[in-house]
This record gives sequence, C-alpha cells and structure tokens, in this order.
Amino acid sequence: MLDTISHNMANMKTPGFKKGRTVFEAALSEAQSGNGTNGVNLTNIREGFSDFSQGVITRTGQPFDMAITGGGFFKVRDDQGNFYYTRQGNFNQDTEGNLVAAGGFKLVDEGGEPIAIEGSEVTIGEDGTMQMASGATKKIPLYNVEDETQLERLGGAFFTLKSGEAVLVEKPMVLQGSLEESNVNIMQEMGRMVEAMRVFETTQRAIKTYGTLGEKLNEIGTIG
Repeated sequence: MLDTISHNMANMKTPGFKKGRTVFEAALSEAQSGNGTNGVNLTNIREGFSDFSQGVITRTGQPFDMAITGGGFFKVRDDQGNFYYTRQGNFNQDTEGNLVAAGGFKLVDEGGEPIAIEGSEVTIGEDGTMQMASGATKKIPLYNVEDETQLERLGGAFFTLKSGEAVLVEKPMVLQGSLEESNVNIMQEMGRMVEAMRVFETTQRAIKTYGTLGEKLNEIGTIG
C-alpha cells in the first residue's frame, strides 16, 4: 500500500496519470505448533487496480496537447510494434513529423500506423479530426476497454491490455491545447499514508505481543 501511495504522489504532476489502489483482506492464520518457525500471515493483498476517474482539464495553448473528456484512451506503439493505451496527451513532433508521447511512443491511427503531420500547424476538432495547413485531414481514434481490470500499468500513465479487445469510441471528445491532469489528490494520499503507517505500527505491536505469549507458553510446558 505504501509503495502504491508513493508511486501516486511521485506522479501527481504527470498528465493523464491514473492513481493506483490496493485492497487488503484479513487473513490471520491459525498458529500451529512444531519444531520449525511458523509464520503468521496477518494480511494479504487481494487486488491492485487503477482508478480511471476523470482528472481536471487544464488549458495549455500548445497545439499538440490533447485532453480526453469522458471515456477513451489514446493508442500508441513503440519501435518494436507493441501497443499501449494512455490518456497522457502531451504529444510532440519528432523529426519525421510523427506525433510522439513521452518515452518516444508514437500515436497511431485505426490501422495501427503512426500519425504524421505535415508542417507544424494543425487544427484538431473535438471528434479527433486533424486538419493540416495543406488541407489534408487525419483522424485520431480513441479506444474504450470494456474490462479496465485487464489494463496493466507499464509505468507512469501507460497501460498494456492483458486480454480482451479495445473498441473505438463512437463519439470521442478531444480538446486541443489542453491536458488532463493526474487524478491524484495529494491530501487524500497523505491521509492514506498516515492510515497505512498506523496500521503497520499496530500490527507490529500485535506480532510482538503474540511472540511474547508464545514464549511464555513454551516456558509453562505441557501437562502429561
């Protein structure tokens, strides 16, 4: 839980970042006697997931910045042809004119090919249609994932799809010159960190008390 909270706080300023969450379940095992040392499992991590709730939209004025409002992900790929999904929309133009995200991932069209821009001027409509100075147009597709639990975090704001398929968003909403901020709330994360530390300290004391009781029981012995 502390690792997840720390990762959230470290990415508080990462555009499109979606905070992680960790769910625990009580699993206090029954202690068993024996010659060897028996561990007592106090808690198990049942599930780790990402919170894909909408972040605040901030106006930047940069022509290649794009914010998604509502559902959907941009689809990008690396040089090896692997595809990833993200809501991080601070794109730049590489030497070949391709729109690239952080890490050099290229934004792709519906056919999975990199989207290249002619020149440095472009107008992007709310439906993702790009119009260049030459009059040529291209479409930026957005994708929905039916089961978002199948999205596995690659790092930062990028995800891989473990199984299932991503489908095109029928009515995408893209805002040019804006960015979706991280949905991390620093006050909430600080509160979760304090709570986690208190639970950790309480559990430490409980384990110490349990160990002391075990030692005393061994001293008492058994009645034959």
